[in-house]
Amino acid sequence: MGNFDLKCDKSKAKAMKSLLRLYRRVLHNVNNRIFYLDEMTYVTSRKHLTDLVGSFVEFETTVNTNTFYDEVYRSHKSLTLLELLDKTMVMVRDYPDNGRTYYEILSRYYFDNFKYTHDEIIEVLEMSSSNYYRYFNQAIACFYMHLIPVLKANEYDFEEDVLQNGCC
Repeated sequence: MGNFDLKCDKSKAKAMKSLLRLYRRVLHNVNNRIFYLDEMTYVTSRKHLTDLVGSFVEFETTVNTNTFYDEVYRSHKSLTLLELLDKTMVMVRDYPDNGRTYYEILSRYYFDNFKYTHDEIIEVLEMSSSNYYRYFNQAIACFYMHLIPVLKANEYDFEEDVLQNGCC
């Protein structure tokens, strides 16, 4: 598994790029849900969510409990996906052939809070644009090759053909 290349299968590369683009949005939505849940618990019981979870105090509220638990479940599912993507990034980083370069490219382009442009990453990494785009495509392929086993190992409910045919 030396150089990765998804040129022959553009649908896989497109699916991975779509999935990676979701990272920031999912993280933002999870943070918003957690803030909403914290507000909900504080308004109803005068305890912050962390106080309730940390002390296992029973949640008493007049607010619909099902709504609360639905929000917790959705947040948990999103956090689980984000955790799997983070694990995959560590595997990409530790990959022996250019893993560190792939990691630097993907983390700056998709995962960093400040979204770098391709040109900014080229400048930061001090590489030619032809090398950068070659590495960028290989990084996407490397991420894909590591993500599928991570999803399977964690028994995450997914359809590989959905990822290949454009998941989002």
